[in-house]
Parts: sequence; C-alpha cells; structure tokens
Amino acid sequence: MPSVPDHSKHLTKAGPDKAQMTCVIIMPIHNEGAHLERVLTSYINQIHRPDQLILVNDGSTDQSEEIIDSWAQRHLWIDAVHIKKDPYHAPGAKIIKAFTQGFKGVKGTPDLIGKFDADIVLPETYFSTLINHFSEKPTLGMASGLLYIQKNNQWRYEGLAKPSKIRGPVKLYRKACFDAIDGLKPFIGWDSMDQWLAMYHGWETQTYPELIVQHLKPTGALYRNNGQAQQGEAYAYMRYGMILTFLSLAKLAWFYKRCSILFLGLKHYETHQGQPLVSAQQGKFIRRHLWRGLFRAK
Repeated sequence: MPSVPDHSKHLTKAGPDKAQMTCVIIMPIHNEGAHLERVLTSYINQIHRPDQLILVNDGSTDQSEEIIDSWAQRHLWIDAVHIKKDPYHAPGAKIIKAFTQGFKGVKGTPDLIGKFDADIVLPETYFSTLINHFSEKPTLGMASGLLYIQKNNQWRYEGLAKPSKIRGPVKLYRKACFDAIDGLKPFIGWDSMDQWLAMYHGWETQTYPELIVQHLKPTGALYRNNGQAQQGEAYAYMRYGMILTFLSLAKLAWFYKRCSILFLGLKHYETHQGQPLVSAQQGKFIRRHLWRGLFRAK
C-alpha cells in the first residue's frame, strides 16, 4: 500500500474559504430533452451554484440541442458544447469521451470539477454542502450524495451499490485528486476505477446520505438485453481476479433478475483478462479492499 501523499501543497491545513472554492461541472447530454429543463432548474436553485456548467450535446436527435443553447444564452455561467454523433455506443466509453470534449472548455483552474449526468435532480443545498466538506477536509478527494429512484410514487435509495460508492452520475472531485488519478478513462467501469485509484493515492472518498439526489432514469435502463454483463470486462481491467469477478457478477445478476448476466459476464472477463488498466500493485490494493468489504458485510 502506497504511503499517504502530502496534500499540503494543494491546500492549507484548514483548507481554503468555502466561498473561494471554484467549481466546474461538465454534463454529457444525449437525448435528455424530456426532463432536461427540470434538471437544469435544480442547478439554478442551488444555494451555491457552480462557477461554470458545461453542457455537452453528444449528438442528440431530440430537443436537447435547443434547450442547451437556450440555457447557455440566458446564463453567462453556462456554456454549450456540441459534438457529432458517435454511432459506436460502448457503455462507459461514450459518456467519458463527451466529458473529455467538455473538459477542454474549462475556464481557469477550478478547485473542484464534476462529471454529472443529465437525468438527476439535485437538492438545493447540494453544492453548498459539498463545498463546505471539501473546504474543511483537505484530504477529501471525491464526494457525492446518494441516488434515489422513484418506485410506487416514493423516492427510494437505488440499491445497486453500497452507499459508500460515489456513483457515476454525481462525481465531484477535488482537482488535485482528479489530476492524481490522471482523469477519467473511457472504458466501462471508469466510475469504480476512479474511486479505487483515488483511495490508492491516499485521498479520502465520502458520500453524504443527507444529500438525496433524484435519479430520473434507473442505472442500466438503456442497456440492451444483458448489457450489464459487460461489467465483466471492467473487472478484468481492474484485476479483480476470478473469484471476486464471479461474486460481483452474481450480485448484478441477482439485482437485475437475469442469470445470463453472470455467464455472459464471465465470458467478457475471460476475453479481457490480459488487458488490465491498473498496475499489479493497484490491483492488489483493490482486491484487498474488496475482500475486506465482503468480510465486513458479514
């Protein structure tokens, strides 16, 4: 396990004044016109708005482009970026490629940078609360609230992952942490790899249950057939090993009530087993924490 780095070069011991912390959010958007106005209104209603919101139109064919341009014209802190439609829709890769295009438009050097989806509605205290936590804890590298989905007219926690996991739609990073993990990787599983690498480099990651985020489209809703089985590919990239891959895929199969996810996922794992995207030491770190989590769950 690597030694914890000295973050003092990034922050003072007490951290910067929260009012002085700058925050930039990049939002990849593809055909989200049905609810995009509602999502963006939740940004307008923030007690502490981001300094810059970059809306990346990723080849939308609905009214998303018109909505994006309209909001960018009315609000100086909102910028619009339009990219051509990519016919290749690989889970994970497409959205990070759009994020990367948006990242080119970041102004200055923000203290915090976020990758947020276009199907989430934020509580009005979302950014003010997280900025406060980042300012008070210099070692905090990543943070988020928790995702809730609507079931039977009630908002319930989306139990796809443990509450400690910072989910893909609401990723907020300290810029120094973002740089330490070398940004986001355009592969399925990026939203687990980033948190593991942040921890590996000595950063703390934290979710805050009081920040309830409404997730308008359940995770995986747009995957075709057994697209969730491609997570087996991600587990190979992160050097999970066969046993942890089996257990993780079994959990997914149970959650989605599809046994085929397990068997197809193992095939994806075997196909990509020789293509890791983390070092051997990082893989060992990830496996150790996964095993500890299993034992703690018992």
